[in-house]
Amino acid sequence: MAKENNSAKAAREAAARARKAAEADLRSRDRKIRIIGGIVVALIMAGLLAIPLLQGKAKGPETDISAALPTSVSSETYGVRYGSAWSAADAESIPLVQIWEDFQCPACASFEATSGQTITALADEGKIRLEFRPTIFLDRNLKALNTAAGNPNSSALATMAFGCAADAGKAAEFHNLIFQSQPGNEGTGFSISDLTNIAMVAGVADVDAFKQCVSSKKYEGWVNNSYDAFSKEGVSATPTVFLNGKELSGDVIRNVAALTAAIEEAGATK
Repeated sequence: MAKENNSAKAAREAAARARKAAEADLRSRDRKIRIIGGIVVALIMAGLLAIPLLQGKAKGPETDISAALPTSVSSETYGVRYGSAWSAADAESIPLVQIWEDFQCPACASFEATSGQTITALADEGKIRLEFRPTIFLDRNLKALNTAAGNPNSSALATMAFGCAADAGKAAEFHNLIFQSQPGNEGTGFSISDLTNIAMVAGVADVDAFKQCVSSKKYEGWVNNSYDAFSKEGVSATPTVFLNGKELSGDVIRNVAALTAAIEEAGATK
């Protein structure tokens, strides 16, 4: 029995050390944000800059209906569904909030910083049906920069990691932390090591399984399907937020009070 206790204690201590190291890595990553990154975020917060599609509207890969889907992903929209409202008896009467975003998008990180906590809290309380809808158009726009940084196709890799985190029951935690950990210089991208550290801090229990899930590209087909949906629905920028199928203006989504009021009004009129 003593050996078992010592072994368990050692495992806990090793896990704690690994988590501390991952948190230190994320803090170090944040400290490396350069002035240009700060300027971009400041402009976004002021509502002066968005992240539109560049070089025309690209068509995503064709939908593969046989693609593996992460836990809680809709086979109709390919969005990650979050919150208790999805399983409520009156689910159809609860406001639907859908958020299109790219994990490399600074404007999306700004939106998450200002409104993300409010939105996930509403989902946790069962007041909205929340659906995260990832896209990867910045892989095309940032191809040269991502490749030069050694992190090609970072939007796709980060989205696959998001799916792996959803499997581990940590979708919202990972979603929040990946935006907090976004590189200050757009185009630097994410490595598997970066994403694994984020997963550890998010509380993913089986980090080895997470890393294997990401490196094997288990959810590449799902990521492509979501991008295909993004292209077919004609969304022109990120973040784009839909409330019961109607796109909300930038002024509303950047203002927590206005966003909350819009959601409450949608619930009252159902």
